[in-house]
Amino acid sequence: MKRTDNTDNLVLTALMMGLVCLATFALKVPNPLTQGYVHLGDTFIFMSVLVLGKKNGAIASSVGAALADIFGGYVLFAAGTFVAKGLMAYVMGEFIQRGRLHEDRLAQEAAGRGETWKPRLILSLAPYELLAMITGGLVEVVIYIFVNALVYGNMAVGFVSVPGNTGQFICSMIVAVLLTHALLKTPARKFFRFVHR
Repeated sequence: MKRTDNTDNLVLTALMMGLVCLATFALKVPNPLTQGYVHLGDTFIFMSVLVLGKKNGAIASSVGAALADIFGGYVLFAAGTFVAKGLMAYVMGEFIQRGRLHEDRLAQEAAGRGETWKPRLILSLAPYELLAMITGGLVEVVIYIFVNALVYGNMAVGFVSVPGNTGQFICSMIVAVLLTHALLKTPARKFFRFVHR
């Protein structure tokens, strides 16, 4: 039987969904201020976008994270998590797509002058990919202000969640960058289809 791109995408989306769910569910620390928790699941949300792109990355991220909330007993947060993690991934993917278009334009202009242009990489990632992670993380933080405010009926609780969610996405981003950097030096590199080449 011959493999197809659709089959590969389906399998990779399911794999990343499972990794998001597992890292969110198994590696969590309760946050007594919001009655929620912080976790390293965002690591695999960032990596989902680098592997799958914005659309399938958003699907894997939103479903995997929402399932972790359901399995972990945080059912009230599941719908908000679905939206927050999906938008986090989609915005990151959109930012990367626009960064890549800009990069292509710069490379074409340099080629027109007979020069070669490549971005300076930071741990195997282009600066726009790192900025995309930060942008996606900030989107998540803002959405969770409203999710927590809706769940608890108090806007103050939403703002109390900001430090925990900010720390969570920063730690997850660092782990994602280091893990991606390591994996890009292995045969697994072929799966990172949305990373700068």
